[in-house]
Amino acid sequence: MNRPFIVSFALVSAVAFSSAAQAQSNPHAGMSAQEHAAMQAAPASGIVTTPADNAMLSAAPAAFTATFPHAMTLKSLKLTGPTTQTVDVQIATSTAPQTTVSTPLPTLAPGNYSAAWTATGSNGHEMNGTVRFMVH
Repeated sequence: MNRPFIVSFALVSAVAFSSAAQAQSNPHAGMSAQEHAAMQAAPASGIVTTPADNAMLSAAPAAFTATFPHAMTLKSLKLTGPTTQTVDVQIATSTAPQTTVSTPLPTLAPGNYSAAWTATGSNGHEMNGTVRFMVH
């Protein structure tokens, strides 16, 4: 056999093996765009919200929900919509902090929104964040 053919074959084999190994180690391999968009990994803070940050929703969410690594009480939620008008969302007073808190949202028209929230733990520490999402 000639040497250039052997070198080419070896390179092609190495690339094919590397690609297969990489696809197996990629947890998103073989997922559709919709499945990938629907995945919501917990951020480093451990706080997971619905809607998720940067979510692109086909329908308006009926509620805002936050799951915390420890019990919290949702204290405030300010919703800013496409007209840049801010609305203070009414929050029911909770008798005890919970790891998952939820509050109903007003009816949302299509557009870009941000939801700025504040929560307090039973020991008085405060957490806050902002979630941005789009309603189609």
